[in-house]
Amino acid sequence: MKRIAVVCGGYSGESIVSMRSADMIMTHIDRSKFNPTKVVISRKTWHAEIDGAEVMVDKNDFSVTHLGEKITFDGAFIIIHGTPGEDGLLQGYFAMLAIPHTTGDVLNMATTFNKKATTRILGQLGYLVAKSMVLRKDEPYSASFISQSLGLPCFVKPNCGGSSIGTSRVNTSDEIHLALDKAFSEDSQVIIEQFIQGTEVTCGVIKLMGKATALPITEIVSKNTFFDFEAKYNGASEEITPARIEPTIYDRIQRISEDIYQKMHCRGMIRIDYLIPEEGPYVVEINTVPGFTEASIIPQQAAVIGISKTELISAVIESCF
Repeated sequence: MKRIAVVCGGYSGESIVSMRSADMIMTHIDRSKFNPTKVVISRKTWHAEIDGAEVMVDKNDFSVTHLGEKITFDGAFIIIHGTPGEDGLLQGYFAMLAIPHTTGDVLNMATTFNKKATTRILGQLGYLVAKSMVLRKDEPYSASFISQSLGLPCFVKPNCGGSSIGTSRVNTSDEIHLALDKAFSEDSQVIIEQFIQGTEVTCGVIKLMGKATALPITEIVSKNTFFDFEAKYNGASEEITPARIEPTIYDRIQRISEDIYQKMHCRGMIRIDYLIPEEGPYVVEINTVPGFTEASIIPQQAAVIGISKTELISAVIESCF
C-alpha cells in the first residue's frame, strides 16, 4: 500500500479552497490502495496531521517523525491552488527528492501558471486566444492606449494567479486604474485581455489507462458579471454538464483539450476554460491544479460518465507512478 501525502494549503488567497479540496481527497480516497496523510504547507510551517496532532515536516527529505517512527512518502497528491503548488516551486522540490507527484513537471507548471506565456504558446500552436498585453508594477501606462488596443470591456487579471482573485471586468477607461491596483495587489505582473463574447465552458482532462481522456464539458452560467471567486466557490453560478453546445463544437473542444494536455506535457488532472463566439472556441486558461472540493467541476464531470470520486482520485494518483 502506497503512503501518499495530500499536500495542501499554500501561500496565496486560494489556500482556503486547497484545504477544502484536501478534505475531499481524504474523505473519498481508496484506503485499500493508499495510506493518506494530510500535509499542510504555509509560509510559517510545514506540518502533517497525524492522529489529531500537528507533526513538523523535515524538509531535508519530506519526512515526519511521530511516536518515534520516521514516516516517508511514496508519492504526493499536490492539491495546492496557486503558489507554491501550481507554479513549479514544489515540483522542483519533489523532483530533487525523487518523490512522484500528481502534477506536471517544473516547466509545465511554471509555464501554465503564467497566463501570458500560456496564451503565447497556445497561439503559436494554432489555437484561438484573446489579444492581451502585460504590465509590470510601476511601469507607466496609458488607460486610453489600453482601451484602444484591446477594446472595452476588457479583463484585468494578475498574470500569475487563480480562482479569479484580483480579477476585474473593466467597462470604461476610468475603471482601468482601480482594476490595475486590485490586480497588482496580488502579483507584480498584470495581464489585460480582450473581451470575448460567447458561451463559457470548461473541460477536464485526466489520464485513464495511460491515455489523456477528456471529461464531459461543463457550461458555466455566472450570476455575476463573470465567473469570479464568488461564482466559483459560493454558488453564484449554474454549472451545466454536459454543456448545451453544438455536438461538433463539443467534440472539437474535447479533442483540443486532449491535444493541449499532450502538447503542454501535463500530468494528473487539468481543466481548460474556453469561450465560444461564432468563429470557434477560444482557449482562456489551463488550470493544472483545478478545484477538487465536493462541489467542484472535475468531480461533477467525472460523475456524468460514471466515475466516482474514489475512482477519480485513484486515477490521478496512479497516473504519477
